[in-house]
Amino acid sequence: MGLFDRFKKMMKKTEDTEDIVATEDSIEAEEALYQKRKLMEEIETRKAAPTPPSTPPPPEKDDEWDEQEPEETPFSKPLDKKERKKAERKKAERKPKPKSVTPKADPMETTTGFKLVASEPAGIEVDLSDSEVTRGGMIIRGGEVLDGILEELETDLLSVDMGHAAVDEVVQALKATIIGSRITTRKDLAQVVDDALKTSLRRLLEAGYWDFDKTIEALSKGDGPVVIMVVGVNGTGKTTTTAKMAHRLTEGGYSVVLAAADTFRAGAIDQLATHAERLGVRCISSQRGGDSAAISRDAVESAAARGDDVVIIDTAGRMQNKTNLMEELSKVHRVTRPHLVLFVADALAGNDAVEQAKVFQSMLRFDGAVLCKMDTDANGGAALSIAHTTGRPIVLAGVGQGYEDLIPFDPEWLLDSIL
Repeated sequence: MGLFDRFKKMMKKTEDTEDIVATEDSIEAEEALYQKRKLMEEIETRKAAPTPPSTPPPPEKDDEWDEQEPEETPFSKPLDKKERKKAERKKAERKPKPKSVTPKADPMETTTGFKLVASEPAGIEVDLSDSEVTRGGMIIRGGEVLDGILEELETDLLSVDMGHAAVDEVVQALKATIIGSRITTRKDLAQVVDDALKTSLRRLLEAGYWDFDKTIEALSKGDGPVVIMVVGVNGTGKTTTTAKMAHRLTEGGYSVVLAAADTFRAGAIDQLATHAERLGVRCISSQRGGDSAAISRDAVESAAARGDDVVIIDTAGRMQNKTNLMEELSKVHRVTRPHLVLFVADALAGNDAVEQAKVFQSMLRFDGAVLCKMDTDANGGAALSIAHTTGRPIVLAGVGQGYEDLIPFDPEWLLDSIL
């Protein structure tokens, strides 16, 4: 059974009843249209609200104490005229400190300031107002029956490890889309529900979608090699993904160098070296326990000296809650200043993958995600949640074991597969 099949069946059962529909021009219909407008306004307000910073700013110094006027008491020495004027002038000149506003990041710019090339079509356009028709048919209204069905859907989505924020977004957008929609002879309830589901799910995938191949092509026209840093937690498939990425790039005519910066996991260096030999690319490595930042820098410098096009840095898996280990990744980032940082996640990890991406994004910002094992994830919970939670798109998808099984991620393909 598909992720939304039970929801569709419950909605279908109400088709021949008056539980969720109202007659044209009735009081219930007018209330439904009014409720729809209010729900849409709330959604747009949340969308326009500034995103809170990923890490809390350091507390400001409380220097207002020294600037406060001494409180006058019966025992205070009265100020003379000159001192009083001076105090009043100082008070008038004092202005409240402006609140710091974090500028909204450009979704088409990498964490290190390089330009990304948008996918075609660029991004996903979502218009929640499409379902509201001017005249004709029965109008879907809110009420206990619809609320109960949406609550059941919420439970189903949480059971497949979709993130809580993503589930809330889907349910609220779905409610705003369905209420006020019209059932006509040309558009029955089933079609209204399908359209509403697609519209609502597209909201989760609203992120700055960029084209991996076109971005590499654009970046390769600059000076030096294009540097890609691959990050993620243990066991998500970073090394295999690095090899698949190298294959995709060599097939595109680029010369690739791999940097074995995972000096922590036993066998990681040998594993990447084996992939490099099979693919016919160079691999820069050191002994286990070496300095990952130094290895990464050596790989970039070697590629620059020999005129190679792309360097892919395979970093060690880091649990997102280990601050000291995450700092090592930050050091690699500072030393190499990569053009792209890609977060690798396991689609089968569900909500764990979402939480990992969220923490990684707060500690070491990435430009896009690569989701492995997409061919075995029928629910798509992680795919739907990661882009919504981090604001960064899924760029590539692993759909098999072969080197060639790394493809550009298509949001519409995902929606078609789960609906």
